Amino acid sequence: MRIFFLVFLFVFALCANDELNKDLKENERIQKQLNKKLEELAQDIVKGEQNLKQIASQIQSLSTKSTELKATVDKQSKELDTLNSQNQSLLKDKNEMENKLISLIAKDFSLDLAIPSGYLESEESLIIFEVLNNLDLVLKDEFYKLSKDYEQISKLISQKQGQIDKINANLNNYKEQLSSLESLKQRQINEIKEQKSNRVIYNKRLSDLQKRQEELRKTLEDLQITSKPPAKANQNVRQLGSSYQGSKVKKYSGRKTIAPLDSFTVKQKFGNFIDPIYNIKLFNENVILKSNTKNATVKSVLAGKIVFAKETNLLQKVVIVEHSNSLHTIYAHLDKISPTIKTGKNVKKGEVLGRVKDDLSFEVTQEKFHINPLELISLN
Repeated sequence: MRIFFLVFLFVFALCANDELNKDLKENERIQKQLNKKLEELAQDIVKGEQNLKQIASQIQSLSTKSTELKATVDKQSKELDTLNSQNQSLLKDKNEMENKLISLIAKDFSLDLAIPSGYLESEESLIIFEVLNNLDLVLKDEFYKLSKDYEQISKLISQKQGQIDKINANLNNYKEQLSSLESLKQRQINEIKEQKSNRVIYNKRLSDLQKRQEELRKTLEDLQITSKPPAKANQNVRQLGSSYQGSKVKKYSGRKTIAPLDSFTVKQKFGNFIDPIYNIKLFNENVILKSNTKNATVKSVLAGKIVFAKETNLLQKVVIVEHSNSLHTIYAHLDKISPTIKTGKNVKKGEVLGRVKDDLSFEVTQEKFHINPLELISLN
């Protein structure tokens, strides 16, 4: 009883460990998806939809083939039983023929030994020779006939075996088709599960993006850095909320300056894009710069005056710097603001504003117009 209990605990522990490993892998996958760009997530979802269509098509094709094969297999299974039975009977006959052939060969050999060499010829010996020769002819004739029958039955067995092998190959093919079908169905279930998870992540990211943009837009409007643009309706695309809110944009024509981070990659670009999942028209008023180092310093790209420096609900800590020529630079998603940075303080070009762990949201405006931040900073 104790041994049974220990075995049960061991099996239970293995199953629990297997489930835990599955959960850990799924959590790792979700975390990886959370760290992806919005565009990459959209690509994953679109690719997933295409995979689901392909899988559904393959399942349909395999189901049709399996149905057709089943009818053939049912018929051939009966044929297989008959052929196996026939072959058993033929093999028995073949075995009997082999024994007869061996017996005939032995008899023929014994006749050759019946008259020794140097046997004296006489009337009696001539009669014996004649009898033995006649017996030898009979045996040879019987041997020939038996050999022919043996050859025929061997060919028949070979033919039957060929049919058996063919039917067995069809049966194995049918089993493989069923196995592939089950595998595809499981793959479809896993793909649907991933799609649901990706869509939940995507919807949240999309919603968060909208909320962050609205919060920053309102902050800039309150500071009179930008003005509220008129709402525009576009019937060709689905709208985010009641209408798509466009942005006033102008091209920057001044000199390039330093970047706010020393080492980074551009995670999100500036400008319009159509969301491929819901066909929503969006506008990125900022760029997202992903720091290549953790806890990186964020620097003011130009000399200017701090007009805003505090924590917000959705954008974490935000610093806004006013520069000459009605230019403003906005640094959002800061993890820390430098203790020396206060509203009203003048800062130099390259002065540290704060620190960021991963992503920095960087936005630029001039005379209430948005500017592509990558036109202002050097990417070298």
